[in-house]
Order: sequence, then structure tokens, then C-alpha cells
Amino acid sequence: MRVSLFITCFNDTLFPQTGRAMVTLLERLGCEIDFPQAQTCCGQMHTNTGYREQGDALTRRFERVFADSEMVVSPSAS
Repeated sequence: MRVSLFITCFNDTLFPQTGRAMVTLLERLGCEIDFPQAQTCCGQMHTNTGYREQGDALTRRFERVFADSEMVVSPSAS
């Protein structure tokens, strides 16, 4: 199975080891991993704090970057 890995800005900033652990786990499960280099923030923090226009722009970018992904996996509960 091919999965696209989305590492949230929160995880990347505070817990960078999480992304490495995700790669190890997914490879162990036999997944082929894609990491789109164009990924950025998904816009959730912007939207949640009242910056809806900026958050919507980031959400649309996320949709474009991952549009061709078979499955998106992210180490985030939100």
C-alpha cells in the first residue's frame, strides 16, 4: 500500500522524532511511503483562532498537495 505521510507543524516543531517513528512503523507494515515536499501547515490553527481566510487558503493548498494520494497518514489526533 502506498501512503502519503503528512507531518503536522505541531509534531514537526515539538516532537520531530514522531515523524521518524511513523516512517519506521509504516515500513515495517510494508507500506511504500511518499512524503510530498510541498506540504505545509494544514491551516487548522489559523481557522481555530479566527483567521479563517488564511486557514482556508492553507486547507486548499493541502488538498492540492495531497490530491493524488491513495491514503494520507498523519500522527495527529486533531
